[in-house]
Amino acid sequence: MAFVAMRDGAALHVRVLGRGQPVLMLPGLGMSANSWLPFILPHLARFRFYLVDFRGAGGSAGVAFKPGDVFQSHTEDVQDVIAHFGLRNFLLVGISLGCTTSLHLQREGGFADVKRYMHIDQSPCVGNREDWSHGLFGSRQQELFEKLREILSVIDRYPNCQRFADLPLAARIEASDTLSEVLALMAGAKVLLPLLRGVMRLPRSLLKYVPLPVARLDDMRAYLAAYSSGGHDYRSSLGRDAVPVTVITGVHSPLYAEAGQALVASAHPRSRVLRFERSGHVPLTDEPLRFARALSGFLREA
Repeated sequence: MAFVAMRDGAALHVRVLGRGQPVLMLPGLGMSANSWLPFILPHLARFRFYLVDFRGAGGSAGVAFKPGDVFQSHTEDVQDVIAHFGLRNFLLVGISLGCTTSLHLQREGGFADVKRYMHIDQSPCVGNREDWSHGLFGSRQQELFEKLREILSVIDRYPNCQRFADLPLAARIEASDTLSEVLALMAGAKVLLPLLRGVMRLPRSLLKYVPLPVARLDDMRAYLAAYSSGGHDYRSSLGRDAVPVTVITGVHSPLYAEAGQALVASAHPRSRVLRFERSGHVPLTDEPLRFARALSGFLREA
């Protein structure tokens, strides 16, 4: 394990395992770097994995977000990780938020040292446009973005509360229906919906011990603002680097349409799309054996 100094003085948790060609792995929202461990263990003799915990999650759960756009913040942190370890000619793997961060990195010229890229279930444009209907939540985007703004309006009434558990019970109940639906969609598991609703209504003394994907209210504000603005569009920078891309898309993903994800592959040479027929947004948990094979193939091709 390493704690890497960021440009703002914060220390980001990065787990480093193995030896050989470097592989940088970027997680989804609220995902711990430990989620990658079952899939990388067979490859530690030939690859050196750098597993990043984004601010607010995993080993970086206590690290405060920087002011401003959350995607820019995560990208700057990844740039600092790359510089700290001197990564060159490395493989890049991202899922969901990790993909958005990767595409943000590419837009800023950060793929110069990337040899191959694996992109797992994410659209290259978050917000729908006149020429684009494949953003977050697809046809339900306007409805769910409005719900995200409703959550923001609830938590903004309590500027002195630091964590979701600190909110008064009435406020937690008000926010819980929408928030639990969004979190269940992001996890790709509707069965979690009643469980999440129940958890958010627990007494404060118990809720503070529950590992919610986003527990700090400042982090929640940052993510809700970033996604509901719908302003992140990386289509124009796709293909800027001649980097082969493997796109893994969950056929039943409630967040991102296949057609939108396919654009990432079509814009890059020697790229392909792997359709996971029994997966939602998180193929790692929906089809773990197939994902393990896909990752192995991706590494072998390097």
